[in-house]
Amino acid sequence: MNPTLSVIIPAYNEEKRIGKTLDSVFDFLRTQKIIFEIIVVANNCTDNTVSLLEDIKKSSIPELIIINIPHEGIVGNMKGYAIGVGMRSARGLYHIFIDADNATRFDAITDFIEYAKQGYGVVIASRYVKGAHIVKDQALYRILFSRLGNLLIRVVLLPKIYDTQCGFKLFTNDASKEIFSRITIAGWGADLEMLAISKVYGYKIKELPVYWEAQNGSTLRSNAFINTLKELFIIRNNVRKGLYRK
Repeated sequence: MNPTLSVIIPAYNEEKRIGKTLDSVFDFLRTQKIIFEIIVVANNCTDNTVSLLEDIKKSSIPELIIINIPHEGIVGNMKGYAIGVGMRSARGLYHIFIDADNATRFDAITDFIEYAKQGYGVVIASRYVKGAHIVKDQALYRILFSRLGNLLIRVVLLPKIYDTQCGFKLFTNDASKEIFSRITIAGWGADLEMLAISKVYGYKIKELPVYWEAQNGSTLRSNAFINTLKELFIIRNNVRKGLYRK
């Protein structure tokens, strides 16, 4: 029997955080009356993330599926690529990807599924819409980059979306298959691309406020902001040329 929910977690050198995140997700889901699968995509890891995942699967979470992508010759976190691999492997009616740090409280998933049932193909978490609750914020420079980046993103590509980068996004199975068969960005700009493709294909997008807490141990590289902005203009050009419809 196919699961109701597929949870995809891209993990880049997450040996210190992935265990706690999996425990939190599993403890919540096993209290719900749904069938689920948890897919962790180990992305270019050079630490003990994969061996730790294997131990967790054997000892406590049989629903865990591990996909190991070595990315030979590529340095760093290829988050977008990892998300795409996980989404295309998912079997659930609903596919959600979350960050490995579990910064967004996972029990929000019930509201996300309810909106998907109401006809929204894409439901995304937001730290910047009314009702969001931030317990512990990021460093000041990251807040500044995030706000300036989102303003530019609204002007250039996604005018009505206030938080494109929060790592908690749910897609119906149909939307997921359509969108992630066309995604091309392998880095942090993948969030922009998946939302842009969603609009190209007419999927309704709902932005929900969430309870969010910044976590220590981020793997975000210092050049991620600049690279994401470069990818923003690549995506805009792809949309204008109609490349996502080919």
